[in-house]
Amino acid sequence: MTAGIERAAHAYCPACNPDPALGEPVTALCGATHPYWGRRERPVNNCPVCEAVAARTEYPCGHTGGER
Repeated sequence: MTAGIERAAHAYCPACNPDPALGEPVTALCGATHPYWGRRERPVNNCPVCEAVAARTEYPCGHTGGER
């Protein structure tokens, strides 16, 4: 994984991560695991792998984007 993707804003499954606590490790749609530090309204850059996975009808975990 490149440093650019490491610094990018990742997307997470809302069903698998309904309300993560600050600092709690969460796994992004691209497979990267990072501590959760809150949501950013307007990220500087988005993870391109997360964006591609989020565009699908079903996430790798088996949930759909509409599940909460």
